[in-house]
Amino acid sequence: MSAITTPLTSQPSQLRSFDVRKDLDAVANLVETCFADTLDEDGRRYVNHMHAASRNPGYLRWAMAVAENVPMPFSGFVWEENGYLAGNLSLIPYRYQGKRCYLIANVAVDPAYRRRGIARTLTNAALEHARKRGMDEIWLHVRSENEAALHLYQSQGFAEQAQRTTWEIKPRSGPKIASQSSIDSSSIRITRPQLRFWDQYSQWLRAVYPPEFTWHQSFQITALRPGLLGSLYRFFTASQVKQWAAELEGRHIGLLSWQPQSRHADHLWLASSPPDESRVIAALMPHILHQLANRRRIVLEYPAGRAILALHEAGLRIQQTLIWMRLA
Repeated sequence: MSAITTPLTSQPSQLRSFDVRKDLDAVANLVETCFADTLDEDGRRYVNHMHAASRNPGYLRWAMAVAENVPMPFSGFVWEENGYLAGNLSLIPYRYQGKRCYLIANVAVDPAYRRRGIARTLTNAALEHARKRGMDEIWLHVRSENEAALHLYQSQGFAEQAQRTTWEIKPRSGPKIASQSSIDSSSIRITRPQLRFWDQYSQWLRAVYPPEFTWHQSFQITALRPGLLGSLYRFFTASQVKQWAAELEGRHIGLLSWQPQSRHADHLWLASSPPDESRVIAALMPHILHQLANRRRIVLEYPAGRAILALHEAGLRIQQTLIWMRLA
C-alpha cells in the first residue's frame, strides 16, 4: 500500500502528509537541528542515511511503494510554514503476534516553532490516521529525561509499558578486570550452553526480550538454541552466534550470547535466573568482553534499573533509557 500523499482537508493548512520523495532531506535536517545535543553514533548514522537516500530516485520510488508494508519511517505527517518544514512525525508500521501496529517516531519540532501545539497536532493527526486504518495498537518510545514529551503523550492517553536501557562498550575501551567486582561470582563456572537446559534458557530470554519491545531488532530466539535445531536455523539464516553459560552446583543459572550484526554494532543477549542475575553478569560479562574487546562497538538492551552495579563493574556504560508507551 502506498504512503499517505494527500493533505488532510480537516486540518490547518500547515499540516500535511509526509511525502518521502520531497521531504526526506528536510526531515533529516530537522532531526539534526532538534537532537544535536543527544544524537549518538547510531543517530548520526541514521541521519546520514536519510540524507543519502533523499538523493537516490530509485530508493525513493521503492519507499513510496512499500511505505505501509515495511517497518520503516516512510509515512507520517509534517508541519510546514512558508515552505519551511518545521515539524515532523513518522509512522512505522509493524506486526507482532498477529497484531497490526504503528510506532510513532521521529517527533521533532524546530526550536523556533515550539510551544505552539505543533507536536500535539502532529500526534493527533497520527492517532486519527491509525484509527482509520484499524490498527490494533499504537506505540511510541521517548527518552526518559524528556519530561515535556512524556507529559504530552500521557495527556493523549499513552501509558508507560516498560523502560529499556541500552548499554554499550566501545572497541578497545576494555572491560574492568573481573577481580575488581564487588559481586562474588567465584563459585560460578563458565561453560557451554546445553540443550537439556533450553526450556529454562528460553523462559528467561522471553521474559527479558518480549516481542513488543524487540520486533525492530535482530533477536530471534531459535538462533540461540543449542543442539541440531539451533545449528540448522543458524546455517539457513546465515546467523553467527557465540554463547556462554553460567553453571552453579550443576545447575545452569544464566546465558550470555554474542551476535555480530551487519551494521554498526554487535549485540549481546543476556538472560538468567532472577535471583542470580548480578552474579551471572559478574562471572560472564568480563570473560566474554575480554575476548571481544578489539571488535566493533557492542550493545546490550536490558530492562531499566536491573543489575546496574554488575553491568557498570563489567565495563558497560549507559547509552540511553527509553520509555515504551502504548495508547490505552
